[in-house]
Amino acid sequence: MKNLLFLAFCLLALASCKNSGSTDTTAAAADSTAVATETPAAPQAACYIRADGQDTTSASITVAADGTVSGTYDWAPWEKDGAHGTLSGKKEGDMLHVTYDYVIEGSNQQEQMMFKMTGEQLAEAQGELVDEGGVLKLKDPANVKYLTFQKVACK
Repeated sequence: MKNLLFLAFCLLALASCKNSGSTDTTAAAADSTAVATETPAAPQAACYIRADGQDTTSASITVAADGTVSGTYDWAPWEKDGAHGTLSGKKEGDMLHVTYDYVIEGSNQQEQMMFKMTGEQLAEAQGELVDEGGVLKLKDPANVKYLTFQKVACK
């Protein structure tokens, strides 16, 4: 009788070990699924500045995982009115094609801008602008010069 009781206890203990092992496997599989479905971290803004004498231009640019670009752009010439506004657009390869909505001398303005973003560097395409339907655009986007920004810590 003691042997039969001991054998039943061993079988019961062995059965409970198998059940807890399969529960752990299921929990581990559920944990790995939860990790796979987590949303990616929010994109971080990168900040840049360009100084020309006492004139400064600053940009804060965020590129989302889907290539959507947003941010701010501020032109502050020394002792003159500047331009301050927002950027929105799309990243294609290393190029950012954005619309700059800003206020200058009390008036609202829109300008199509291009930036080249490679690694830690940002460069703004500069060239002759033309007014097309109230939006300033580069007259010849293939013939521009690039003005570089230095990356700085965001405030």
